[in-house]
Amino acid sequence: MQDLAKSSGLTLEEHTGNVISEGQRIVESYPFVMEKYQSITNQNLAKRLEGACKFHDVGKSHRRWQTACQKDYQVFLDWQKENGGYFNDFQKAIKNTGQHLMNAHIRHEISSVVKCQNLPNPILSAIAAHHGKLSKQHESKWLDDKWKIEGSKKVWDKFASLSNDYVLKAAFRFREVLQRHYEFAGVRGLLQLADVRASISENGGFIPEFKWFEYNFPKDWAKRPVQQIAEENWQDDLLLIRAPTGAGKTAASLLWANQQIQNNRADRLIIAMPTRFTSNALAISVKDDLSETGLYHSSAWFKEFHEKSKESKEAKHEAKMLHEFARKLLTPVTVCTIDHLLMCLTLSREDHHSIAFNLAHSCVVIDEADFYDDFTQANILVLLEALNEWKVPVMIMSASLPASSLKMYQSTGYKAHEIKEDTSDNTRHRCEVKSIQKYEKVEELSKLLIKCKEQPAIIYANTVAKAINFYDWFKKNTKIEPMLYHSRFTEPDKLKKEKVLIDNLGKKAWENGTANGVAILTQIGEMSINISADLMISDVCPIDRLVQRAGRLCRFDKKKIGNLHVIIPYQTKKEERNIYPAPYGTMEKRTWVISPALEKTIDLLKLQPYSAQDFVDFINVVYEKLDDFSLRAKDNAKLLKLQFARNWIVLPEANSEVDDTETVFWKSRDIRNNQTVLTSFPENPYFNNYMDWQEFKMKNSVDLPVYLIQKGKNLYKIYQSEIYLKDDPIIVWRTHLGVYEFEKGLFF
Repeated sequence: MQDLAKSSGLTLEEHTGNVISEGQRIVESYPFVMEKYQSITNQNLAKRLEGACKFHDVGKSHRRWQTACQKDYQVFLDWQKENGGYFNDFQKAIKNTGQHLMNAHIRHEISSVVKCQNLPNPILSAIAAHHGKLSKQHESKWLDDKWKIEGSKKVWDKFASLSNDYVLKAAFRFREVLQRHYEFAGVRGLLQLADVRASISENGGFIPEFKWFEYNFPKDWAKRPVQQIAEENWQDDLLLIRAPTGAGKTAASLLWANQQIQNNRADRLIIAMPTRFTSNALAISVKDDLSETGLYHSSAWFKEFHEKSKESKEAKHEAKMLHEFARKLLTPVTVCTIDHLLMCLTLSREDHHSIAFNLAHSCVVIDEADFYDDFTQANILVLLEALNEWKVPVMIMSASLPASSLKMYQSTGYKAHEIKEDTSDNTRHRCEVKSIQKYEKVEELSKLLIKCKEQPAIIYANTVAKAINFYDWFKKNTKIEPMLYHSRFTEPDKLKKEKVLIDNLGKKAWENGTANGVAILTQIGEMSINISADLMISDVCPIDRLVQRAGRLCRFDKKKIGNLHVIIPYQTKKEERNIYPAPYGTMEKRTWVISPALEKTIDLLKLQPYSAQDFVDFINVVYEKLDDFSLRAKDNAKLLKLQFARNWIVLPEANSEVDDTETVFWKSRDIRNNQTVLTSFPENPYFNNYMDWQEFKMKNSVDLPVYLIQKGKNLYKIYQSEIYLKDDPIIVWRTHLGVYEFEKGLFF
């Protein structure tokens, strides 16, 4: 009898042939990847992948594995016979088999590498890792007597030795390990892709097609200056662009990417955004212009696929595959958060190796680059250092990129000589600062707020608490139904809120003459929502953030000048009245210390009209010299390099979850101890799998910082309860009935 590959009766010869065929399909679909790998490593990736596909499952011929598989195959046949043998019961039949293999205590990929020890190390490690078991978490399967195959310890020791090569002095040898990882990750990631696609096809399942980047600039458009700058400077390895809000930066990034791909410098585009909300907005805006766009962040599954997946098992499988394609950066265009790219450098999950390798064949746009604090900026510089080593073209865009940032970006190895700037519309006055007013309570602003009754308006509050104070004032003192939008709404409610904002203050509303209402926003609305008003009232913030906010004044009409009223929040404590700078400051000994950028902004802001050039000059004065990163930011960035060096071949003991933005040692952002609070609780608290639990949580939860969790607990607004994941209890925070509401979100 022929050796089997699976308990369904598929032979080892058939499966190996299928994987080889999928490998060939990958090679044919990604010629740029093959060429770049040859250029960087001087090795033939197609040949290495063919070898990995050919030998990846030879360990299944081990007598112990075959004996167990043959028994499971008999169980499969018996099950089919008892149930009529219908093909549509195939998946059920598979689920009812496998017990003998589970109890055989043998990993076939370990058996495979023992049989093939003379293969080159990149192929050997790819075979060892193709089911994620090249990991310290699974070390026992290589070494314990119950699992051990003769010779497996020798192979494990080889991988462990390779793994330790770069741990010492990781920060100084970071570029060296980046090169080494690229060589190994190519075979590793593509073998897994070929094996998974072959296995799904063998079971009759859907697999996504490989597609290519296509973008055609709309024929009825004339290229705007920023778009010409991007297209003409495509040869720059790092292109820094500063252009006013509304200048057409999105189309500029697509034209730039088109040049990268046509000139064989990349084969796909990744656009990294500051938040998942900005990612959502961009993915929607570019979808019609591109061949295919993938969206990936922590709630992208819910936004893109949740409803579709409910239609049938087949629909759910298809949705998962498309979602996975975007997560692994296999779509022609992927819009994601910066955290997704940073997290893959930790190599704390098996798929991070594939994501990092696919990242190396992209061109990358980092949008709104000035949005990040120094903690995340330090991480981004590590990412840029990696992209530079992998020869990835990068474009960084912002309306408020200070001249002083040039030196910072040059430190990553990119040879950027200047910030390219769209000055075509720089002298036109965008807005006029009409008043600057101090306040402690919202009621002190009544005369100003009443102006919102006369015209559409946008109000920016620096904190959720302040935003709700504004909301309550309008509810109490006017007949206006204000549109409140902040970060403490559930994902479905955020989508509803965004639609209301667009319907009332979006471009079509202004074109149709139906624009109306008052939008009350926090930082979440600085970039993600494409709305406009003629009147804006904004809590003071650093000038780069104020520029972003002011970009929503008269956004769709260049003939008008928007009116901006800046308000400065104060707070009295122990009879002492001081500026309340949150979140633009630090808390030291229970006292807020204002950030230098905010302090300078307050000192320099004047009652006058401002053009884009005025704002650029303002930003360059405030950020004349970029402050050195904090010690926390520097140490955290070093840890990112160390994690890459430690995990470049063998996965760590503690693997991260799919949507994590931190590991045990490292964080992408300096957000301390946020916890999830369920705003509703399931009737049945038992979940069959992790994805179902994640879906429910994404739909019915809000993240809060620990101090608010404690406050909510003390006020008897939230309490702890248990849900069960495969019968394992998980303690969660949940609200009491009625605490969360659509109008205000989760607020104590």
